[in-house]
Amino acid sequence: MSFFTILIFIFLLLLLPTAYAGMIGAPYAPTFTPAIKRALKKIKLGAGDTLIDLGAGDGKVLIQASKLGAAAIGYELSPIMWFIAWIRLLGHRRAKIYLRNFYNKKLPDATVIFIFLMPDKMKRVHEYLKKQHLPNGKYVLVYSFPFPDIAPQEIIITPKCGKIYVYDFQKLVSHKSKNQVSPAQE
Repeated sequence: MSFFTILIFIFLLLLLPTAYAGMIGAPYAPTFTPAIKRALKKIKLGAGDTLIDLGAGDGKVLIQASKLGAAAIGYELSPIMWFIAWIRLLGHRRAKIYLRNFYNKKLPDATVIFIFLMPDKMKRVHEYLKKQHLPNGKYVLVYSFPFPDIAPQEIIITPKCGKIYVYDFQKLVSHKSKNQVSPAQE
């Protein structure tokens, strides 16, 4: 086998999980720093907070959270994006990135959850968050694609950036979806 053939093989091995990540969450698309900074400032993220980024991409949100003194934990499924984020996070002691499918993970307690996934994934994420035990949860920040049928507490608009929808964590996880059956209806 030639060196070129081996490189192509390695590239394809990395590409498959990246394609899978795009199918179950979102393909990589950048989150713009001005929007992140504005949202984190608005919710007063600081040293007493822990932010979890579901689908952390290039780690930009984790970096901004750690600069504000918060602990920052990201989950990324694409090995390529995980590696980019891992490199970018070197020197940010309060930020960590894991190469994992967050749907298969019980989240550590956090005050803020950040999400930038495709619109058709948001109902699943909502159901996933309802199963998490986060007693200190304050906010869920959603970039560009809000939860369907759930009004945000606030919408943060930054020029030339996607909107960030702010949800009260406790209200969000207690919200019943239209398709959800209550115990009294069973």
